[in-house]
Amino acid sequence: MAKLINEEEMFNGPRFNVVRKIYEREDGKQFLRDIVNPGDAVVVLPITENNEVIFEKQYREAVGKICVELPAGMVDLGEEPINTARRELEEETGLIAKNIEHLVTMFSSTGYTSEKIHIYLARDFEKGKVHLDDTEEILDVVKIPIEECVRKAVSGELESASQIIAILIYNQKYMK
Repeated sequence: MAKLINEEEMFNGPRFNVVRKIYEREDGKQFLRDIVNPGDAVVVLPITENNEVIFEKQYREAVGKICVELPAGMVDLGEEPINTARRELEEETGLIAKNIEHLVTMFSSTGYTSEKIHIYLARDFEKGKVHLDDTEEILDVVKIPIEECVRKAVSGELESASQIIAILIYNQKYMK
C-alpha cells in the first residue's frame, strides 16, 4: 500500500473541495490523486401505496439536459442522513414520509471522490410543503410504476447510478 507524503487543497468551493494527494509506493515511485470531497448525500426512493415511484424532473447543468430523478440532496454538517432524507423529500415534493427506512449506503465513485450516498425508502405520505433551495427548479413531479422503473433501470433508460441501485435493491428486497 502506498504511503501519503503530501496533501494540498487545490480548490475550496461552496459545494465541494479538491485535495491533491501525493503518494509514494514501496519501490519509491510517486503518484498523485486529486480527490473531490463533496460530503455525504442522500437519495430517497418514494413509493406510493400503488407501487409507483415518485420522480422529479429538473434541468441538470452538469449534463446539460432535463433529468428524471429521485429526490436527493447533500447532508448538512452535523445532520443525520435520515433527517436529510426527510427534509429533501418534503422540500422537493411536498411530501412527508410516515415510514422511512435505510436501504443502503454506498460510495459514488471510489476512484476520485469520498462522497457517500445514503439511500432511503419512503412510504406512507402526508401532505407537507414544497420549499426549494435557491438553486433548484423542479419542472414536474411524476409517478412511474415500479415494474416500469426496473425495466428502465435494466435497459439503461435511467442514467443515475444511485437511482438505479435504489430501484434494483427495492425490487430485490420487496417485490419478490
